[in-house]
Amino acid sequence: MDVQARPEGAGAPDAPDVLGARRDRGSLAGTAAVLVVIALQIAIPLVALLQPPPQKFGFQMYSGLGAVTATVIDVDGREHTVTEFDQLMGKYRPDIDWLPLLPEALCESFIDAVDVRVEQSGRVRSIECG
Repeated sequence: MDVQARPEGAGAPDAPDVLGARRDRGSLAGTAAVLVVIALQIAIPLVALLQPPPQKFGFQMYSGLGAVTATVIDVDGREHTVTEFDQLMGKYRPDIDWLPLLPEALCESFIDAVDVRVEQSGRVRSIECG
């Protein structure tokens, strides 16, 4: 039997590469999904980074707010610097925002306190004890 090679383009057209087209769409969807995940992993901490630290899911989540200084002014007008936070609040941790709760705790702990000033990372909160 004599089989001759058919010249290219002559005769029946070649079958379309259906599997190849599906593979291309699948790899495109996979690539897009990976890019979306990477973008989220960058975008969420970046948004948190632009807010005051520490922010949940931020790069600075465990970096802390910094040292706390507290001053109590007694009825005679004398200032007393508080250094023993562990006795008042349990474990002193610099990654906790102490401004919302520490001034009131200091007012309760120091009976003759008139004013309390707490400073942390450049932020200050002062209250009058009643």
